[in-house]
Amino acid sequence: MTSPSPRKPISLFRVATVAAAGCALLAGGLLTACSPKQATQALQTTAPGATITISSTPPTELNPTGGGAATATLDQAAAFAWQEFIALNWPAKIQTGAVGDRDTPAADCLFGDPACVTRPLTWQTFRGKAEIFTAGATQPYDQIPTYADLYNETINACNGGAPPAQAAWVNLDETTEITLAAMYAGVGVATPSPDNSAPQLIRFMAKANRAEFDYVQKIGAVNGPSRALRTATINYFKTQGDPPPGGTQYVSLPNNTIEIKAGWRMLNPAKEDASRFHTTKVRYYEGTGSTLCYNEAVWGLVSLHIIQKTPSAPYFIYATFEQADNILTAAGKPVEDVNGAIAALPPCRSDQTAPCPVTPALTFNDTGVVSQSQVPPNVTLNPTNAAYCTASTSVLPQNQAYYLNTSTLTALPTGGFVCINYRANPIPPVIINANKTAHAAIAAYNTAKGIRSSPWAFYKLVNVQYTPIDKATPGFYTGNDPTTDKNPASYYLANILVETNRPLQIFSGGLVGAVGGVGGTGANSDYASQFGEPGGGTHKNTYFQTIGHDMGGCMGCHGSQGQSLGGDFSVILARGIVGTPESVPEITASGMRVLPNKNRALVFRR
Repeated sequence: MTSPSPRKPISLFRVATVAAAGCALLAGGLLTACSPKQATQALQTTAPGATITISSTPPTELNPTGGGAATATLDQAAAFAWQEFIALNWPAKIQTGAVGDRDTPAADCLFGDPACVTRPLTWQTFRGKAEIFTAGATQPYDQIPTYADLYNETINACNGGAPPAQAAWVNLDETTEITLAAMYAGVGVATPSPDNSAPQLIRFMAKANRAEFDYVQKIGAVNGPSRALRTATINYFKTQGDPPPGGTQYVSLPNNTIEIKAGWRMLNPAKEDASRFHTTKVRYYEGTGSTLCYNEAVWGLVSLHIIQKTPSAPYFIYATFEQADNILTAAGKPVEDVNGAIAALPPCRSDQTAPCPVTPALTFNDTGVVSQSQVPPNVTLNPTNAAYCTASTSVLPQNQAYYLNTSTLTALPTGGFVCINYRANPIPPVIINANKTAHAAIAAYNTAKGIRSSPWAFYKLVNVQYTPIDKATPGFYTGNDPTTDKNPASYYLANILVETNRPLQIFSGGLVGAVGGVGGTGANSDYASQFGEPGGGTHKNTYFQTIGHDMGGCMGCHGSQGQSLGGDFSVILARGIVGTPESVPEITASGMRVLPNKNRALVFRR
């Protein structure tokens, strides 16, 4: 489709022809090098070093003519991330179950098109993890989801009625932050209902595109790779290098494999403007064990992880986005603006003096474990119970996002709710500027296309990781290059609603196991000695070209829980079959209790 010619030139904006498939980001962030398929017209906005285009084609490589990911700048990576976000949030073509329907953007819809709001987004047509790693019979990729026979047991509608004519494309079968904590939105509806026992709970889902689905079938890894394949893969990446993408001798997903993780919640019409959120019908689960059932309702998208494997980044490129209003003060005011700049930090705590600290100061004990008992500066204290923001778990926080740590994690405060004042590492200026550029491009596109408004103006990039970094000395990462990802905010990449508690906001190294090897403490450590590794130094969780890195944030976590288990950097591939949706976690006075229905298990090492 072709956009109308502008009536007069617009400063900062120009019309560019963008191919419908196979585009890549070149040096400086320019989207070009597209394959000669059907072209579309799109508006793009230009800022020094970055160009962001409204296009339905996701980029396939970062900085391909300038040395790839290894030599990219942070603003190039931010442009890459925004191109992914725009393309993957494009309305999908009408789904009929025909081959090629899924993963395909609509040629007859615009970005943020109000005429196409009933369609799933392109990424929403990716297969959910339980559709790929299913306990039942694997169905053709393009089959429209019904979720029947995916899990170990049949799960019926909570109201006892017939299944919907079209099941929701968003299947929220995760209820915790990888079992370490439960995350809530204090601005949400506080009172449970028969349909939703935890209306403030943020629930999650994971999806992957056709490239991953086909590869899983190719290597027979519906229940994860075989032990022999895992062992061969681990030996190869430690001694010979990165396995060839798409091969069968070693686990190595094809280039341009994309995985998505998204957080959703019920919105509160009394306090929130739904037009600032992308909303769609979701499926979520209630009950536990034999009483597990599902409901469907329209909820709002609050967080979005996008990871993609590219030729120059076999370790994947990690980008995370948030809705603009995720971090609120107790009075309900946004702490950041729509671009991620600080708008109004909460007042200093009673134990702090101005200027209040934003980035936590970390301490390490003699075994290398981060001290988790100290109260981080970015969370709230309560006068009655100084470790938590309310006097007890029977009192819900107002407006602020909050979490409850899992009761069995002995190194974490588990006796109450922890409220979020701010993120552990602020969004860097380069990313804030990229968000301004993207929002300007969206505004210009909407004007040119006659779209009065769309929710995408209220989402922001938090940060991007695109190279592995080795932290040679245990402690807080202190790189300070603001033009690349060699800085703490990038190294510790985390989404405030997906990786919220202490070990996830500042993850590096690995998770430390409990005494006796049962479960974990909830602490993370950089020390190799904590993981039984000889020679001292730091624990290496991410390998690239045979070199081990003590990497932080999302990449480090995927290395620790994916690559280290012989599943490439895919945690869902390393885990295999999803036996059941997760139950709503139980809130207790001693922390969050994960109920028996869970489909994930972390690897703790000691």
